[in-house]
Amino acid sequence: MKTALTLILVVTLTILSFPQEEDNAVQFGFGVNFSSEYTVYYVNGFGEEVQIETLPVDLANFSIIVKNNFFRLEPSIGYFTSTIDYNDASSSSEYSNSNIRVGAVFAFNDTHIESMNLYYGIDFGFIFSSRNFTSSYSDESNDDSKTDIFIGPAIGGEYLFIKHFSLGGEINLNYISIGQYDSESDISAWAMSTRGLIYLRWYLN
Repeated sequence: MKTALTLILVVTLTILSFPQEEDNAVQFGFGVNFSSEYTVYYVNGFGEEVQIETLPVDLANFSIIVKNNFFRLEPSIGYFTSTIDYNDASSSSEYSNSNIRVGAVFAFNDTHIESMNLYYGIDFGFIFSSRNFTSSYSDESNDDSKTDIFIGPAIGGEYLFIKHFSLGGEINLNYISIGQYDSESDISAWAMSTRGLIYLRWYLN
């Protein structure tokens, strides 16, 4: 997580280091997006490839916006979790999975349309995952964690109803390098993910 935050800070300082003119002032703001993500996993181990399709994941992310007329940086953080319970006559068990997504979109603006901002760039970041399994039958509890890395193109736009408020959308295509819970495992995995996002943004200036 420290590496991701350092990278985002460096890009932010790079933006702010450019000389600013009155018609190219840096804007700051906050955003929230509601996204639906569909991911296809490719797992390779023991000489054969297996494709596993997952159901869509719906979640919300919160972001900070730094932009001017030429480019924008939008770091974001999101959290999602899932829990599965198993129960029978003799025992019970619970499996839970928690994920923190820390990333950013760095993009170039195209503001030729009045009240409309279009942008295209790159989406990158990390997914920090942890899982826990508990069983009453064996009286055991296991905790593991891993880190995934994602990167890919992003394209989006926003319509400003007023100077300080906008509604927009974004589409991302991410390549995800899947980390391993078991560091000694011979299995490697990667994924392709498509994300559709609806954004609400509030600008402070």
